Parts: sequence; structure tokens; C-alpha cells
Amino acid sequence: SEVTIARQLKKRGYATAAVGKWHLGHLPEYLPTSHGFDSYFGIPYSNDMDRVADAPKGREAFWNPEIDYWNVPLMEDEKIVEQPANQHTITKRFTERAVDFIRSNKDQPFFLYLAHNLPHVPLFRSEEFADTSRRGLYGDVIEEIDWSVGQVINTLRELNIEHNTMVVFTSDNGPWLV
Repeated sequence: SEVTIARQLKKRGYATAAVGKWHLGHLPEYLPTSHGFDSYFGIPYSNDMDRVADAPKGREAFWNPEIDYWNVPLMEDEKIVEQPANQHTITKRFTERAVDFIRSNKDQPFFLYLAHNLPHVPLFRSEEFADTSRRGLYGDVIEEIDWSVGQVINTLRELNIEHNTMVVFTSDNGPWLV
């Protein structure tokens, strides 16, 4: 019954999109498209949920993560489009979807909610960012998120809308404890 910022902005003519982690419910009535977002592309909860029964026990699955250890779905709007989600490419795909949304809506007010799953464990990064940081896997993940933010900012600049766009950057995933 909560009123989301997306629902309020839609009333004002904004295009709205949610990209990334949602984690407010995975059933249709709880998904972003039921709460003011025109579109959704993401994982509907934390990427460490849906751990499969035959995955390594304890922290081993986090020390040496494999895609098949979790049955996490990637969704587009209300449909599962990939399961398990290839988390090696998830940051890149979220970024591409965000940039596409910005480009498609550059001439009207828009609200983009981009919420990366990472650096929540398990950690995954794309091949392009493997071994790019002295901090190992965690550092590589941070480097890729930094690249992602840069892509969004560069797109705003390229489209000459950076001075008419508010960007808020925050993280709820804190330090990597494993």
C-alpha cells in the first residue's frame, strides 16, 4: 500500500524504470511494474538467495562462487528471462539497460532507479574487469561498478542533460565480510 516515488513521478509525466536489485517482493503484485515503474530489468532479491542444495556448504560457495550455486532469476518486467542469472555479466547488462533508458527518454522527464546487486556476496565480475584491482575479486567488482556509474554520467553529459538531471549515489551493501 506504500506510494513509491515512481508512482508519484508518473503522475507528473515522468518515464520510469527500475534496473537491478528490487527485493521488495518477487510475486507480480510486489514487482516494480506494479508500483509505478514502466519497466523492470533485474534480480528480484539478493543474489545469494535461492542457493541450490548441492552447492558447497558454509562459506565455500562465497570464496569460490559459481553461477550454478544459486538459482537466482533475471526478470524483465514480470517475466523470468534467465535462470540462473549469469551474474558475471549482470553489472554490464544493468548498465546497458540504464543507458538505453536514458537515451530513449532524454527529451522528457525520467526517473531511473539503478540498484546494482553487487558488491553483495556472492561476488562476480565480467571478464573485462578480471584482475584489474589490487584488492582481488572484491576490488574488481568495485572497479566495474565505478565503470557503470561512469557510463551513466557520461551518457548524461553526451546528451547534454547532466545539468538538468539529479544523480543520487548510495550503497547499502557495506564492506565485504567474507
